[in-house]
Amino acid sequence: MDPSVLQEATELPEEQPQDQGPNEVPDDQTASDQVDGSDATATHQGQPVDENYGEAEQLAEVILVTTSLGGMKRQFFQSKLAQHILDCKGIVYYLIDANRDFTRAAALKDHLLFEQWNSEGLLKKETVNGRESIILPQLIIDGISIGSTKDIQDLEDDGDLDYILARMTCPQCFAEKGQDAVQCPQCKTQYRMKINPEYVDGVDVQRICQGVLVGVGEE
Repeated sequence: MDPSVLQEATELPEEQPQDQGPNEVPDDQTASDQVDGSDATATHQGQPVDENYGEAEQLAEVILVTTSLGGMKRQFFQSKLAQHILDCKGIVYYLIDANRDFTRAAALKDHLLFEQWNSEGLLKKETVNGRESIILPQLIIDGISIGSTKDIQDLEDDGDLDYILARMTCPQCFAEKGQDAVQCPQCKTQYRMKINPEYVDGVDVQRICQGVLVGVGEE
């Protein structure tokens, strides 16, 4: 027999790589590459949250204190911007106008509530040109002042605003809490409804959703 033929017969063919199925991952692929984005678990403050959270109901009482006084240009335009943020999110809120010259002031409890909250120390203040004044606009959630338009936007950008509205996060210290809690387990802040139930009839205070006045039960 020809030696060259014998050599070819004794040589083993090279092992061919097996085709990988559509669900198989190469051994040299890193673990991070194997993670599918669809399997990732959403988290808030390091804790897993329900993937259906986006449909969570707004439970908190939301009040926006604004001014319709055009002479206060910065506060006036910031008030419009704050309203725009809430309207775009579809939040139901009470609109309290600090302008006592507002044409509907005689029929609303706005000025009465504004003065009451100011005397209670609820409303945050700022010093401008050496003069102290109440911050306008100002968002109040469950009796806690959140702050100005910038503060509202910061909470929205950080993803915290929805959790506060759903009463899953304390509006004061941002600690997680139960939705039925009347006091924060972390900072001990107590939550209070600031609108008298007698006022929520669409006559004494303005209740807004997406820029439209709504009455009780029309959310």
